[in-house]
Amino acid sequence: MSLNRLFRLISIALLLLFLAFAVSLVWTEWNSYRNGANSVPALRTFRLALVALEKLSAERGPANAYMGASASQREAVADKLKNARAETDAALAALRQALQSHARLRQSWSLDKVKTVQQALEPARAAIDRIGRQPEAERNNVYVLSAVGGMVDMIPLMIRVASELSSEVDHADPELREGLAAIRAAASLREYAGQVGSRFTPALIAHRKLTQDEVIEIGRLYGRIELLRGLLNTQMVSYVQRPEFARALELVDKQYFDNGFQFLDFLLQTGVASGDYGLTSVDLFRFYVPQMKSITDLRDLLLDDMMEQAERHNRRARNYLLLVIAVTVVACLFFQVLMVLIRRRVVQPLVLATDLVSGLVEGRLDQEIPQPRYEDEISAMMRALKVLRQRMRERNSLAREREALITQLQTSSNTDFLTGVLNRRAFFTHGQQQMTVAKRYGRELAVVLFDIDHFKQINDSYGHQAGDAILRGVAQSVSQLLRKVDVLARYGGEEFIILLPESSLLQAAAASEKLRAALAAGEFEIDGGRRIRVTASFGVAAENGGPGLEHLIKQADIALYRAKKLGRNRVKLAGEEEGVEGAPS
Repeated sequence: MSLNRLFRLISIALLLLFLAFAVSLVWTEWNSYRNGANSVPALRTFRLALVALEKLSAERGPANAYMGASASQREAVADKLKNARAETDAALAALRQALQSHARLRQSWSLDKVKTVQQALEPARAAIDRIGRQPEAERNNVYVLSAVGGMVDMIPLMIRVASELSSEVDHADPELREGLAAIRAAASLREYAGQVGSRFTPALIAHRKLTQDEVIEIGRLYGRIELLRGLLNTQMVSYVQRPEFARALELVDKQYFDNGFQFLDFLLQTGVASGDYGLTSVDLFRFYVPQMKSITDLRDLLLDDMMEQAERHNRRARNYLLLVIAVTVVACLFFQVLMVLIRRRVVQPLVLATDLVSGLVEGRLDQEIPQPRYEDEISAMMRALKVLRQRMRERNSLAREREALITQLQTSSNTDFLTGVLNRRAFFTHGQQQMTVAKRYGRELAVVLFDIDHFKQINDSYGHQAGDAILRGVAQSVSQLLRKVDVLARYGGEEFIILLPESSLLQAAAASEKLRAALAAGEFEIDGGRRIRVTASFGVAAENGGPGLEHLIKQADIALYRAKKLGRNRVKLAGEEEGVEGAPS
C-alpha cells in the first residue's frame, strides 16, 4: 500500500474519531440545554401545584369557621368561604390545564389525582355547607369531624402531585435541588400548620374538651412541624446570607412559631383541662390563619429565586451549546486544512523516497500510538492523540465519581442528621419489609417506643445544644446495646423507636428494661464538660402476623403514654391497664 493511500485512510480514520467525539460532546450539551429549557416550564407547573395545595389547605380555614359560625357571623364567613373556594377552583383548573398541555404529563398519575381532588371537593363542600346552615345547637360533633376529615383527606393526593412535579424540575436541572428541598419543606410546614389548626375545630364548635385521640394527633402534628422547622433551617443555610431571605425566615419565626404556636398551646392546654376556650372557630380562623402567611411568603420568595436561577442556567446552557457547536465546526475545518497541509508538507515529500517510506510503513504501524522519535509535525499529531485519549479517560473517571456521590447522597437521605441513626421514613420502609416477612413465616415482631423524660426541661435549663448532645448520647448508648438485626430510628423530637425482629413481648420487655437501666445509670456530657443524668420511658408492643406496623406502633405509643403517666423511667407493655384517659402534652 502506498504511503499516499495509507495517509488518506489514516486521515479518514482520524476524522471519524474526531467527529465521533465532537458529536458526542455536542449531543451531551444539547441534552443539557434541552433539560435546562424544560426546567422553566417544569418549575412553573410545580409552582401551580404548590399554589393549588396552598389554596386547598387555606380553604379549610373559612370552611371550619363557617361550620362554627353563629347566625350573625354566617353571612360574612360565607362570603370568605365562597372566595376561598373560587381561588381553590381556579388554582386546580390552572394546574390541570398545565398538565394537559404537557405531552408527557398528559397521561401522568398527577393529572388523574388532580381530577380526583376536583371530583371529591363537591361532596366535601356539601357536607360543610350542610353543617354551617344548621342551628348551632344541632351541629353534630361526628358530622363536623367527618367534614373536617373530608377536606384533609385530599391533601395527601396533592402532596404527591407536588412531589412528582418536583422530581420533574430536579430531573431537568439538578442544580436546583437545594432550593427544591427548601420549597418542599416550606410547603409541608404550611400544610401541617393548617392541619393542626383544623384539629381544634370540632372541639371549638362543640364547646368540649379534646379527646385522647385528638391530643395524640395534635402532638404528632406538633412533632412534624418541629422537624420541618429544623429541616427548613438546614436547607436555608445557603440562603440566609442574603438579607431578603434572612428577613423572611425571621418573619416565619416571629409570626408563626411565636404568635401562632403560642395560640395553639393555649387551645391545647384549655382543651385538655376544661374545654372552656372562650372563642369560636371563627375567632380561630381570624387570628390563626394570618399567622401562616409568612410561610407562604417565604415559599414564594424561594420560588422566585429558583425561577431566576433556572432561566440563568438555561441561558448559560444555550450559550455553551452554541460555543461548542462553533468550536466543533471550526475544529473540523481546521482538521481538514491541517490534513491538506500535512499531505503537501510531509507526505508528498516522503513519497519521493518510496523505499524508505515503505519500510517505515511496513515496520512501524501499530494500533497503539507510538512514541515519536523526533519533534516534527508527525510528533505533534501523536501527542495530540495521546492527550485526546487521556481526556476521555479522565471523563470516564469523573463519571464514576459522580455515581459514587449519588450513592452516598441516597444513603445519607435515610439517616437522621443529628443522631446518625435511621430517620422516620427509612424506619417505616425497613419496618414494612420486616412486617411482611413476619406475616409470611409466622414470626414474632416487637416494637419499642421510648422518649427521654423531661427533655423540655433539659432544653430550657441547659440550652438546645445540650439537648442535641443528649439525643446523640442516648442514640449512641442504645445502639451499642442492641443486636445487629435490631433497628433503631429517631421517631421525632426526643422520641426513638426500635424494631426487634423475632422477639416476643416478654423478650422485648426484657431488652427495654436493659436499655432503661443503662440510660438511668449513665451520665451524658454536655457543653463545658458538665455531665447530667437522664431517664427514659418505654412502651413495648409485639404481635405475630397482626394488623400491621402502624397498629403495632400505636399500641407501643399507648403503652409509652402509660409509662409516662405512671411516673416515667419505666417500661410498660401493650395490653396492660386498658382504659387510660387523656394524653401527655
